[in-house]
Amino acid sequence: MKNHQEKVCKNWFMRKSGKRWVFGCALLAFGAFLLDGGRVVYADEGKVNPAPVQVLQADSSAVSEPESGQTAAPTSNADKTENSVAGETAATEASGQDAAVESANQKTDKENQATANAKETKQEEDEQLAAKEVASEKIPAVETVDKQSGFNTNLAEAKGDKNGVWEVREQGLYSDARGKGDSFFYSQSQGKDFVYSTDVTFLSKEGAAALIFRSNNDPDDKSSYAVNIDGGSNNVKFWRWQGGRDYQFINEKHIEPTDDNKYRLKVVSIGSWVSYYVNDILVASSGDYTLQRDDKGQNTYLSEGYFGLLNWNSELLFQNTFYKEITPQSNPELEDISVTSSVGKVEQKGQFTAPITIQYVKHDAETVDLTVVAKNPAAKVSVTDAAGRVYSDLKNIPLAVGANYLTVTSTVTDADGQEVSLTYRLNVHRRQADEIYYNELYRGQYHYSVKDGWANDPNGLVYYKGVYHFFYQFYDDTKWGPMHWGHATSKDLIHWEEQPIAFYPDANGAMFSGSIVADTTNSSGLFDNDQGGLVALITADGNGQRIKLAYSKDEGRTWTKLDQIAADWTDDPLQSQDFRDPKVFRWEGKWFMVVAGGPLRIYSSDNLRNWKVESTYADLHTECPDLYPLLADDGSLKWVLSRGGRSYKVGDFRQMEGKWTFVPDAEFSQADQVMNFGKDSYAAMTYYVQDFGSKANPTLPDIIASNWMNTWEDYCNLVADTVGQKFNGTFNLNLKLGLIKQDGSYRLTQTPITAYQSLRQEDKAVLYKDVEVSEKNGLLKDFSGDQYEIVSTFRPSETTKKVGFNLRVGDGEVTRVTYDLEKETLSVDRSQSGILLSNKFAQVDSQSVKRNADGSIDLHLYVDRSSLEVFAKGYTVAGANQIFPAPNSLAASVFVEGGAAKADIALYPLKGIWKDKQAVTKPLELVQASPVTNNIYVGDTLDLKAYIMPASVSQAVSWSVDQPDLVSVTKDGNKLRVTALQRGVVKVTATSKENPSLSKVFTINISRNDFKTNVPDLKAVSGKWYVDGESLYNQNTSANDYYMGGQKIPFPEYNLDVDLKYQKGLINIFYASENVDPRNAYSIQFGDNDKIRLYRFMGETIAENSMNSKHLNDGQFHHVKLVKTKNGVSVSVDGVEYLNHQFDAIEPYYNDAYVGLGLWDGDLEARNFFVTNLHAPAVNKASLQKVVDSTASLDPSLYTDETVQAYQSALARAQTLLADEKAEQADLDRAEQDLKTALAALAVKPSHQVTPEEGIKDLVEEKPFLEIVMEEIAYQTREQENPELEQGQRRILVAGQKGQKRVFVEVLNGQRTVLGQEVLSLAVDELVEVGSKVVAESAKQPLTRTQPQALNQDEEEKVIPSPRLQPAPDSALPKTGTQEDKFLPLAGLAFLGMGLLAGRKKQARRLRC
Repeated sequence: MKNHQEKVCKNWFMRKSGKRWVFGCALLAFGAFLLDGGRVVYADEGKVNPAPVQVLQADSSAVSEPESGQTAAPTSNADKTENSVAGETAATEASGQDAAVESANQKTDKENQATANAKETKQEEDEQLAAKEVASEKIPAVETVDKQSGFNTNLAEAKGDKNGVWEVREQGLYSDARGKGDSFFYSQSQGKDFVYSTDVTFLSKEGAAALIFRSNNDPDDKSSYAVNIDGGSNNVKFWRWQGGRDYQFINEKHIEPTDDNKYRLKVVSIGSWVSYYVNDILVASSGDYTLQRDDKGQNTYLSEGYFGLLNWNSELLFQNTFYKEITPQSNPELEDISVTSSVGKVEQKGQFTAPITIQYVKHDAETVDLTVVAKNPAAKVSVTDAAGRVYSDLKNIPLAVGANYLTVTSTVTDADGQEVSLTYRLNVHRRQADEIYYNELYRGQYHYSVKDGWANDPNGLVYYKGVYHFFYQFYDDTKWGPMHWGHATSKDLIHWEEQPIAFYPDANGAMFSGSIVADTTNSSGLFDNDQGGLVALITADGNGQRIKLAYSKDEGRTWTKLDQIAADWTDDPLQSQDFRDPKVFRWEGKWFMVVAGGPLRIYSSDNLRNWKVESTYADLHTECPDLYPLLADDGSLKWVLSRGGRSYKVGDFRQMEGKWTFVPDAEFSQADQVMNFGKDSYAAMTYYVQDFGSKANPTLPDIIASNWMNTWEDYCNLVADTVGQKFNGTFNLNLKLGLIKQDGSYRLTQTPITAYQSLRQEDKAVLYKDVEVSEKNGLLKDFSGDQYEIVSTFRPSETTKKVGFNLRVGDGEVTRVTYDLEKETLSVDRSQSGILLSNKFAQVDSQSVKRNADGSIDLHLYVDRSSLEVFAKGYTVAGANQIFPAPNSLAASVFVEGGAAKADIALYPLKGIWKDKQAVTKPLELVQASPVTNNIYVGDTLDLKAYIMPASVSQAVSWSVDQPDLVSVTKDGNKLRVTALQRGVVKVTATSKENPSLSKVFTINISRNDFKTNVPDLKAVSGKWYVDGESLYNQNTSANDYYMGGQKIPFPEYNLDVDLKYQKGLINIFYASENVDPRNAYSIQFGDNDKIRLYRFMGETIAENSMNSKHLNDGQFHHVKLVKTKNGVSVSVDGVEYLNHQFDAIEPYYNDAYVGLGLWDGDLEARNFFVTNLHAPAVNKASLQKVVDSTASLDPSLYTDETVQAYQSALARAQTLLADEKAEQADLDRAEQDLKTALAALAVKPSHQVTPEEGIKDLVEEKPFLEIVMEEIAYQTREQENPELEQGQRRILVAGQKGQKRVFVEVLNGQRTVLGQEVLSLAVDELVEVGSKVVAESAKQPLTRTQPQALNQDEEEKVIPSPRLQPAPDSALPKTGTQEDKFLPLAGLAFLGMGLLAGRKKQARRLRC
């Protein structure tokens, strides 16, 4: 499983990674609920969104209170501070930083981490009494509240500290802590389960007011919970103090301000479940991810403590501060909710959990009824649906298809007439029609996949009492979200039964990956007899990671979570928050656990409950680790360490100096072997079957592994939306693992389990034995299918160069598996496989593979509807990839390049595994096999695809366009090629010809690319980046997207300038990357706090500074300037320098690097991305002047108004700068590029095809049309002598660049006439220095022509070519906006009778058939 605290900086595969500093608040507005006469006016429950998003919910709970006195009116204060944050320490206040957010969302130094207190355990009563005495002594002896005074409260022995003013007045409890930081109000009242509330009035709209509860009353070592509201920003927070740190449980949420600055704060606490209300609006609820989607968690919860108040830097008036114990008579908890339907079927009921439960129902269950079992018979329950409708009788609740989040409110009125409420969420998920499932176009037919929603890493795999239990990471959406554990069972690892959700997020955090073992001896003591049961060790993610426990007494059907943390990152020696994915096994009479997420650790236990560290591996990073013994073919017992299923090490597991340690073999000490060379195989997990025994007496079962068929690298979240389906989670074949000795070292074998052979349709097999395969062969020419297995062995001749298979062939598509005998590589090429999710998806995957000892090559392939798995070299080589070909791409063939080869080939069609699949002969749904919304530029071309489900019916589709003037289209069956002609929005509709009622709409947003940059070949490497006007945009969820320059910066020291605007996400400026892929690049990062971070991308932090409370995630543009020197970097934001770092050592590529931008999990808008030579010469206007001069003969009347307006604006700006003596070079460069972009974008006014009157259908009048031809202008090479340069050497001072011109050609009846031309950019002559210095023969060095990639040396020490980023005289900036090819479609489509053709009288008529 994944973390999001550190991991984006560690390893590429850690997709939820990165210090999640940036989680923008969902700003949701609610009306204020005013207090009337000291009594609360209760509101109804608010609306709940149909999907889990941040929701603010109204509540009716209250605490009984005596009648209050009058509340003072707010006083004015001229010195008001805005956007303050509550609950901070005095030191934090002095620094002016939001330490609460910072400490919760970023890694602090090791000293602070080491002091973190990880485990809070329940105290015995005598310890509580002692603690109470100590706490009472530490409270400052200030005024004790008189209960007969104007402050209505039931807090006992309440006192304020000396850090502010606390005094009782007629109107209530007055507190003034302005400029003081934290000022606490302590009491000796305490509670476990309770309702605690107060009214607070901000007399000064600054600072914050908070409720403190379950506190230890120790100001020196705070341990408590706190909830607050900020008087300046009206944001609320919920956090916990523990071990010298504050852990935030929610992202700040906004509450609408009241007219009188008065708010009612209330918490309802029952066990680990804490609900927080402001003005009776529910703003936080432990474990409720509809309110708090981002993972926030804690160690074991604080079960009881003292009540108090907090004033942070404000002037406040508290009133009506009361707590009330929740007794069985006032407890509104529910024990169960059952779902039934009078019109449809309800699926198997799962275990009821609080506060969220999921229940699946069939498609025919259009309405449902709820039956609620409350702990208190007096509880009143109501249900509110997504539309805000309230159901008091819990009957006939309508459902939409998909997730339906119902808010279930339970309310008890106590003996005093006051109400106590709890809010539950019930997600009743209504399935699609039964005939849809397993007929989806890209549902694997013999690979297990989740029925609906998202699935990723397999975890908790266990074989118990004859049943395989397959648990996996799950979320009820098609993209990754708050993690649950899904569950399926099987008796043969082939056919599966869906089971209810096993684990839900809770107060400890989201349920990340983990392990389940069979505790058959009851070593844990959790079971009623010595036969034991199942024990789960689960990663709880949030504010770091920890391992929690659960157990099952009924073979995995229901689970009991323990309020016990088995291990926590704060106790770990490595002090890394990446502490997850435990894999547990038993060996030598002990339990062992490998844990990683970042660095690897090994723990041991005697009872599964108490764990101690055995060994740590600070430099061995992975996630989803697995460690298991295998008996090799030479009889040796070896241990294999799997690193997330991507690579592995072989070695031994033994005690070293009394500590159990994994010791890799010499070959594996510094290197791994590849486990799967395809992109789509991750998080390999083996089934726990039994105790492994001991070295003296090993008891090793078959080791079976499963993998997730996807990747965090780039495109996992794109699958479902791109290919048009409601599920996104498929798993690879189950593989039996083995170990063989090969070429002197051990190699892991991964063999598909033999059970898959039972799926072979032997009667339909295609068999070839010792057949000759030549370049022109007809093997498999009659085969058609999309689910099959190929077993083959090739025996090449001496002249054979390549052998392999073309798979899923048709409609211009092919997936190609190739063994290259010359390079000895096995590759999978899916660049023409059909739907391509991203650029990385289209890359060829390969691995070096030597032939077998007899010179043969064995290839074992499994092809399914949406996947390909390849095995070779005796199953020591494996590769898995998703593919998404057209439904009618069903052919296959065998190929050979070079001389013929002999081969044995067996192709077996495979049966499907889905028992619930229905046979369908009619169209069910039109599937949009391209993104529904697309962003392209004028001149760009886009392919849209649409197919019909199921694949067996007619795939015929018709297309229509609502704005034909904006685009040109070419129809090709299920594909429509769209070329953008003008800005605007186009709706394209695809319709099934067989069933016209099935149609879907694509939206195309056409914009212009006016993004200003001089970085060469700047383009998206991953993610959906797009430009609209001058801005570059990107938005993603839990993904790393990169936008990188395609050429290295040709000078080692430079300025990098960019304007950034965002509200959420981690923003990376890659200012020195070794490759276009920015992995390990030197990066500057900004998030949701006031920190600026220098680090190695996916690596460790180098330096981190505060920006003095300046937050960049405010939705405004901020100018960021980096100054990179040969061994350092400084960073300024909006003209203020915040970071300056000098390196002791740098990587060689630091001064020979690429640059770019990156985004993790957020949204970004960027402008003006420029890199300029730090040692550039004086300002040079010549280049801009030449471009301006080239416009002298341009006739604006020939072009469209929109493009002329942009051109004239750019020209005016350029002329202004040329006349400005103080103009800076960067401004001149931008103006030059703007003008060139505007010139290139000029669009000739179109003429119109003239159609005669109705009735003469085939007669048209043709006017001459204009063809626009783009031509290059060659550059010249000029030489100048350099007496300092050795004779015979040449140095390029200015790289030559070709110019560009536009030629206007009139075309009529095949005749072509050149009407004129205009120069868009002048050629830049190449300037070369020629050496004339004569050097003695003895002093001469060998002459080597230096290549561009060697640009990491000092300029004076080498001869370098110099492509000019800092424009020199006559230079032309690279175009990243509209390119010439974008206008060729315009020329070919427009019939022009205006402009240049005005006055010409050539006309012609012809008949058209």
